[in-house]
Amino acid sequence: MKVLIIEETADTPYINLNPNTGIFEFRGNSIPENVSSFYEPILDWLDRYIECPNENTKFNFKLKMISSASSKIFFDILIKIDMIHELENSNVKVSWFYNIFDDEIKDIGLDYKDSMNVPFELISN
Repeated sequence: MKVLIIEETADTPYINLNPNTGIFEFRGNSIPENVSSFYEPILDWLDRYIECPNENTKFNFKLKMISSASSKIFFDILIKIDMIHELENSNVKVSWFYNIFDDEIKDIGLDYKDSMNVPFELISN
């Protein structure tokens, strides 16, 4: 699989899905005008990754702003992460970073954590 990198804009996050390292990063704002079209290639890429994941996969979420539509898409992404976690010989970990003063991003992370089976840590910075 090829590395998928999407550069950050004011409304969309930097995304780096690197199957060579098994480290996947989402960083910045997620308030795209058309959430479905922006995230469709990411969801498709993850579907392909699920077919043959690395033994270890780490997801780092370092988001500043998340629209309600993006929040739904992130839940879809987290379902795919759970699917990877359920496979044999696949260790998955999620780290959700938030600013210590940003209760909204922290609360979103807590909601996600409660709905997942994957090891999920919240990290304040």
